[in-house]
Amino acid sequence: MGISQPIIHDRFVVKNVFETMKSSGLNKNTFKIPNNLTIVTCRNYGKMTDRIIDSLDGYDEISILERSLEYLGMDGLVVLRDKRLPWRNTFKFELILDFLESEKCNTEYFMCCDAIDVIFQDDPQRVIDIFETFECGALFMSTNSIDGYDCMPQVKSEIDKINGGNGRYLNSGVYIGRTEFVREVIEDAMKYTIPHGVTMPEYRDYLKRRPVDYPIGAQDQDIFRYIEPKFYPRMKVDYQNLMSYRS
Repeated sequence: MGISQPIIHDRFVVKNVFETMKSSGLNKNTFKIPNNLTIVTCRNYGKMTDRIIDSLDGYDEISILERSLEYLGMDGLVVLRDKRLPWRNTFKFELILDFLESEKCNTEYFMCCDAIDVIFQDDPQRVIDIFETFECGALFMSTNSIDGYDCMPQVKSEIDKINGGNGRYLNSGVYIGRTEFVREVIEDAMKYTIPHGVTMPEYRDYLKRRPVDYPIGAQDQDIFRYIEPKFYPRMKVDYQNLMSYRS
C-alpha cells in the first residue's frame, strides 16, 4: 500500500509501515525537525489496558511515534507526561497549556500527535507547507467517525454545512497550528474539562441526567469538535488528509 502523506495516524497500519521502512532503510537519519516547529505528544505512565492492541505499545514503553522520529533522525520531540490515573485524554489540555505558557515553547508552529498510533515517514517541513495552503490558524486531520456528535446534533449540522456533507470530521490525533492560536484554542477547550477524580461511569450517569451540559467532561476530540464552529475559519479540518493518512 503506497501512502504518500508525511504522517500516518492509523492503528491498523502504522506498525507494518514502520517495519517496512526500517527493513528497507528508507529515509533513515534523513530529516530534522525545523527550527520553527515544536512537536509534542502526551503520555501517561500506565498501559492502555482498556483498548490496547497487540500491534501497538503500552504507554510504559517507548511509543511508535518516538521510535519513528528517532529512526528518521529527528531529535527534539517533546514528551509531556502525567502520572494521574485513571488517565483522561483531557489531561492533554492541561499538559499542553502548561507547556505553552512556559518559556520552553517559542517556535512559530506547534504540532501535537498521538503517541501509540502515529508515525512520521517523511519530512515534517511538508506538514508546515501543507498547513500554510489552508490559510488558517490551526489544522486538524479528519476521520469518518461521528462519535460524540449524537450528543451535539446542532454542532454536527453546522459542521456539515462547513464540510459540504462530505462525511469527514475533525480528528485530534494530529494537528498543527500557529503556536499562539493553538494556545487560544486550548484555553477555550479547558472550559469544558471536569476535575480529576470523576470516573467515566459517574460522568456518563451525569450526562444522562444533564445532556444539555455536553461536552463538559467529554474526551478531548469531542471538545475540539464542539468548539470548531466557533473558531472556523481560523480552525480548519484537512478533509482530504493531505498531511496525515487515515483509512
